[in-house]
Amino acid sequence: MPVRPTGVYRDRHGGWYVKVTTGRDPLTGRRRQLTRRGFATAAEAAKARRALLAGSDAGMPSPAPGKATTVTVAELVAEYLDGIDMDGKLAAKTRNSYRDYACAYVLPHLGQLNLGEVTGEVVLAWQRRLIQGGARDGTGLAPNTIRLARAPLAGAFKLAVVRGLVAANPLVGTPRPTPKRAVPRHWSPEQARAFLDIMDGDRTWPIWAFLLGSGVRIGELVWLRWANVDFAERRVRIVEFASSIGYTLVASEGKSRDAIRAIDLDDGAMGVLRAQQDLQARDAEVPGYIPSDYVFTKATGGAFHPQYLSQLLGRLSVEAGLPRLTAHGLRHTSATLMLASGVPAKVAAERLGHADPALFMNLYSHVTPTMQREAAERIGAVLFGS
Repeated sequence: MPVRPTGVYRDRHGGWYVKVTTGRDPLTGRRRQLTRRGFATAAEAAKARRALLAGSDAGMPSPAPGKATTVTVAELVAEYLDGIDMDGKLAAKTRNSYRDYACAYVLPHLGQLNLGEVTGEVVLAWQRRLIQGGARDGTGLAPNTIRLARAPLAGAFKLAVVRGLVAANPLVGTPRPTPKRAVPRHWSPEQARAFLDIMDGDRTWPIWAFLLGSGVRIGELVWLRWANVDFAERRVRIVEFASSIGYTLVASEGKSRDAIRAIDLDDGAMGVLRAQQDLQARDAEVPGYIPSDYVFTKATGGAFHPQYLSQLLGRLSVEAGLPRLTAHGLRHTSATLMLASGVPAKVAAERLGHADPALFMNLYSHVTPTMQREAAERIGAVLFGS
């Protein structure tokens, strides 16, 4: 029986594949394992394995000769953002955002460098320049902005590694500035009620009331359709998502894997939807009305633009004598009200379409002291009758 070459294996379909355990990544210190499949014979697989071993440098794939010294960061980023991203997961809005950050913060500093010149030390120096004065007005950038600026660069170098242009992604293992913990801007329960009282009778009142009561994103609200409202079960289904590229609305798959969801509503929120039905019926009587199946529509019919509503809320909140808030601030307010009312974090996260309850609680940790006090009182009542 012939001896099978080392690192060569047969799959269940009769084909052959190889595995190569590489050396350590100089940035992360981790070992990598390369797998190649689809060989007709063990001999072909063994030959491919020898080629992989010969083409590795410290365990990492070798760049093609001369490529890392002729391709610039600007050229790589352009290729990445023009639709050749390696995993195909960039949504249109994300791609547009990446392009904006790359043009503003990456290309002016690193664009002229060849790929081989970008090391972890170069990335750290670039981040320091951004912290010290990377903004257009000469001021320093916030850590979160630098995190966003790193995203297109990291994605581009990830593509470069796969293409064999560089041996390793210089951003892997290179620390980024730590953002300061900030409490999301929101209203107190008293401020939220005061705003709804002030807006009572205005045609936009159902919009603000529904945002506060449901916690939906503004891009989810503007494309909510009556077909996804179940009055009998007191529930709405969130299945469509509007995303802005500039001022153009495009459909997206939602902000997280849990974005598509059903939200149960109380009698108050259902009353808001019935009030909106009555409002639409009155609007439809005016000549020139544009009919649609959207729940929240303009006086002339048709869906609102999310940016318009957010900017409108900012003006209305200031006119009401309240802290300025955007539509996303109403979502934060809704989340805070749920947690402060004792709604479990997992339930609140599911309701809001958050994929990770742990990250959700970290974002709303400012509510924790109140919840801790309530927990202490409840435990005390059980143990000591207090």
